Amino acid sequence: MKNHEMICGIIKNPAAPADVLLRLLSDEASSYWETLAWRRLPDQVVDGIVTSPHVTLRVAFAQNKYASGDFRARLVNDPDPTVRAAVAIGPQWFRVPVDSLPEWAQRALLHDQDAQVRSRAEENLPPSRALAALALDADPQRRRAACRAWEYLDAEERRLLLVDAASSVRGDAAKEASIHDADATDLYLQFTDDVPVQRAQVLMRAELHPATARRLAETGDKHERAAMAGNPTVALDTARLLADDPEHTVRLQFASRPDLTEAQRAEIDYHVSESDRLSAVPWVLDSTGVERLRRCAASANTLLRRSAACNRHLPQDAIDLLGRDDDFPVRILLCENQSTVDSEVVLDTFSRWTGPLSSMLLDHPNFPRVGLARRFGDSPEPLQRYLATHDPEAPAELLLRLSHDSDLRFRRAVASHPNLPYGRMTELLGDQDSQTSIRAAANPALPLPLMHQLLDSSGIPRLTC
Repeated sequence: MKNHEMICGIIKNPAAPADVLLRLLSDEASSYWETLAWRRLPDQVVDGIVTSPHVTLRVAFAQNKYASGDFRARLVNDPDPTVRAAVAIGPQWFRVPVDSLPEWAQRALLHDQDAQVRSRAEENLPPSRALAALALDADPQRRRAACRAWEYLDAEERRLLLVDAASSVRGDAAKEASIHDADATDLYLQFTDDVPVQRAQVLMRAELHPATARRLAETGDKHERAAMAGNPTVALDTARLLADDPEHTVRLQFASRPDLTEAQRAEIDYHVSESDRLSAVPWVLDSTGVERLRRCAASANTLLRRSAACNRHLPQDAIDLLGRDDDFPVRILLCENQSTVDSEVVLDTFSRWTGPLSSMLLDHPNFPRVGLARRFGDSPEPLQRYLATHDPEAPAELLLRLSHDSDLRFRRAVASHPNLPYGRMTELLGDQDSQTSIRAAANPALPLPLMHQLLDSSGIPRLTC
């Protein structure tokens, strides 16, 4: 048995109780604190971390994606500014929604005595009333931060920010106001000559004066022309100037307008291949109209279908339609964004997707785990046999057989399965493959006394009363 693998596995073991995890707060386990502080934790362990004398532990817990905002807020008054700054930054995990800090905690961070903590809060806290309260602050950087909370500002606060003495504040305010105010869009354009890509992203949603839209359509760079071509508030007659633009991205955006018929789209020279990685169309993402989304899901324009797959207001009949789409990225995006996708669509997409994020589909609420062992346990195809290891009801005999498969991923997968026979699970604790050993130690069927024995053998002291 290898000490490193034992500790790593027990930290990841979902069945590890508080008295086991509390042992890992000891100095002897310090190199594992970050991993420990990032997992789901019992309240007793949270108590141990937030009151720990070790800054490393407290900073790591501030980034815990599973911890509630109330739990993380317990560190808002931490004596170390490094910890408070970490709380202000918060958990930033890819595609993982995070519970917000309570408003009182946000206000405390925004008014912290340490300038670095205040700065991190201004940059990272989500739009809120606490952030909006900085609109009248003497510091222009803090007024800029308030612009991010535009929806929480009243009309007078917005007006003052748009005429602020600091040009940086005026620019940020104009950016936020541009979605409903053509004058603000003109003001925003004055401050963004050197950031064409970011500016085009704003222009895709902005309200524009007809003269401004036409000027950008006729003389703008390719990013601005694409924004004019796709922005639904730009008059169709103006956007039509771009239907034959030499840049394909511009023609594609024009072909993705909501005011074109399918016949009109078919007349435009554009294409979308399965390998193209394209941003979703803003007006489709923002749409709450069921009929409009149905039209997007049924469109011959692949980009519109991909964009519709990302919209959380998509009706079930459109979800079912896109589940049969010929474009594989449509089905990937559908599974990533829609919780009611048919289970067989989720399974087929997982089976075919070779990208690094495919494992995320294992956590889809409709991933059909139960029954996979019966369907695929004896399949000659390795990928299908691998699917069988994800069945929570997989029989012990199958798991035992797969644990001896020549393909290493089977040994790794079954090592953490709670139905694996106890004898084989303990054998895998000492496997020559470190990942297999870790997963065996993470097996939720690992008996509590054995967890303690493994920590004993790794030199982790027992708790004293």
